[in-house]
Amino acid sequence: MIQYEELVEAIESFAPIDEYREIDSSGTQIRVGDGRIDRILVCLEINDAVIDEAVRYDADMIITHHPLLFYPLSSVTIDDVPGRYVARLLEKGISVYSSHLPFDFCPTGNNAYLAERLNLVNVKKETPELFTGCFEQELTLEEACRLSEEVLDLPKGYIHVVDGGKPVRKVGMCTGAGGDLIRDALAAGCDLFITGDLKLHEAQYAKAMGISIIDGGHYGTEKSFTENFARQLRAKLGENTAVLEAKADTNPYTW
Repeated sequence: MIQYEELVEAIESFAPIDEYREIDSSGTQIRVGDGRIDRILVCLEINDAVIDEAVRYDADMIITHHPLLFYPLSSVTIDDVPGRYVARLLEKGISVYSSHLPFDFCPTGNNAYLAERLNLVNVKKETPELFTGCFEQELTLEEACRLSEEVLDLPKGYIHVVDGGKPVRKVGMCTGAGGDLIRDALAAGCDLFITGDLKLHEAQYAKAMGISIIDGGHYGTEKSFTENFARQLRAKLGENTAVLEAKADTNPYTW
């Protein structure tokens, strides 16, 4: 068991929130109960299946990557989302905390973890939102695609690819939606940029500028949050508080 304030302190020791308070919805989203937390469920985002899972596990709290409440609500109604989720969570006494941008860009967060799994070297944070690193040896774009599919645990053919027309060595990364960072990746000398949710005009620009893109999807590039965040939180809390990983599928797409 841990007190709510102690839990938040533990989270923000590796994913500090201060830099993002004015631009993001991270932090406490729902707080109920007496402040004692025994069981935590970690997930990418909340849907009905995740709430069902939290209830089965008798969780006191859900920690998400994508905020349940991105924008202030003008009303709460069970006829719409997220009002339905808020009503269910309040009824079941489950608190919610989100670690969104703080975990995207912290030294052990989504982008740093992707670089680690790709076995990149010379990894650094080029800008507040762009990580870069290098393959130890130059790869063809096809080789980089196969490696990315394996690392992201995606089915063959799931990723979308823009072919910049040259081998790849230096890689830029922004998990989630990072199409607006293509110019930053070019300025950093990247041959390849890995992200999700690429727009058509962004893909056209990248192709014209000769930088390859691997679009693994927003879900595909960030689903590792659950495992990565839960592992780090367990290390902080020890054995007194259960940290569980959600199994419910929150990918809205079928393939």
